[in-house]
Amino acid sequence: MNIVNNKLKKIEVKLMLSSSCEICVDELKKSLYRDKYFETYVKNKDWVKGFIQTTTKQKITYTISLKEPVFKINNNIYYDEDFKKFFMPKKFNLPVLLVEKSDLKSEVIEQAKLIKKNIKNLESLNYSNLSGWQVTTDKAIVKMGKSDIVERVKLLKKITDNLNQNNLNVVNLDLRYQQGYVIKI
Repeated sequence: MNIVNNKLKKIEVKLMLSSSCEICVDELKKSLYRDKYFETYVKNKDWVKGFIQTTTKQKITYTISLKEPVFKINNNIYYDEDFKKFFMPKKFNLPVLLVEKSDLKSEVIEQAKLIKKNIKNLESLNYSNLSGWQVTTDKAIVKMGKSDIVERVKLLKKITDNLNQNNLNVVNLDLRYQQGYVIKI
């Protein structure tokens, strides 16, 4: 954001964004211009990760960092890198993660990160404590189960790469078998 002249001091706002959020910038600008309680306003925004105010004789500098959405829960509700829910006014094209709050444990979080990192065109992840992971990509709907996730992700990556190379339609895969998998085209 630009430097604004105040009667007493210049005000500078530095935004640290990993991805653009014009709506966020506009909201901050409006509050900066009309609200004398800018710090309180910013700190109460769900999508703000950090706020630092530095004051000198000549100017006030606000440094604001925004949360990085990792997974989408539903419209404008996301998980951040610590898997805490937050609202952000911008819509991001991220995979949907559906997990019951009681199932959101460190092992499940690590598995979700692993799947997201390794599977291309991921659309959604659904975890159930009973049946494990269901993964949806642009080419496949996959039941992965709860065990041997690293090996199953490798197998899924290999199968989806093959589907993409051969330009095949959406398939249903069941990787929960110990001796192989089932594929329906």
